[in-house]
Formats: sequence, C-alpha cells, structure tokens
Amino acid sequence: MIAETLAISSLMLNNPDIDFTLPEPPQVEIQRISKLEKQKRKTFQFIHVENMPTDRDLRISKILHTLDVVTTIYALENRNHLIEGNILLGPYPSNEHLIGQKTILLTLAHHNMEAANIRLLNWVAGATVINNLYHINKYD
Repeated sequence: MIAETLAISSLMLNNPDIDFTLPEPPQVEIQRISKLEKQKRKTFQFIHVENMPTDRDLRISKILHTLDVVTTIYALENRNHLIEGNILLGPYPSNEHLIGQKTILLTLAHHNMEAANIRLLNWVAGATVINNLYHINKYD
C-alpha cells in the first residue's frame, strides 16, 4: 500500500491537470484491509512489539511520508540548488531510489516499532515536510 501511495504521488506531480479525487471507501472495506494489514504485519515483524501502533497512527505515517517524498522529488526537480539530506541516498537520488528506500524502511518501521515510536516518527516526518516546503518556497 505504501508503494502504491508513493507511485500515485509521483504521478500527481507529473500530471497536475488530472483529477485524482477518490470516493470515500466503504467502512467494511477499510476494516477488511485493516485485518489483512495486521496479518501481513507479522510477516515482516522481526522484533516483538508490545504496543502495536493504531491504524490511525499508521495512516498518518503513510500520508506524512508520502508528502515527504513528493516534496523532495519536487524540490530536486525544480530547485537546482537544493540537495537531498539523506546521506544514504546521496545529494541527487533518482525518484525510484527515494520511493524504494522510503517503502522498504517505512514497511519495516510499521511492523517493528512500538506505537509511541511511530508517533514520534510522525512528528519528525511532519517537521521534515515543513522543512521541505520552507526550502522550496525560500528559493521561489
């Protein structure tokens, strides 16, 4: 689900004229997907987690990290003097590397971190998005 969200976000950046508004999904479908995600969570879980993050915390995390990737891609493509701050990716990573790393690391984090750690990660991701937007607008 994270990969699809990041892919759609990349598509939205490249096609601003397309309306990507989706109808609200039925609550039964949301609950079904939530159960599937909880079952899948065990597949990638390498650390025993006492206090699992809530679906809301995970949803917020996915949204914030998607915004992080979208703003980073936009900044790298539209601001020549801005570079990526993640030392694992280098100063000018490809979109595929940005999305791939975020997908892998976020999946592992969602499956192996306590609820409090995910909430802290959400605050950090929110601050990162604000920082990205600040730098994009600073050089506008």
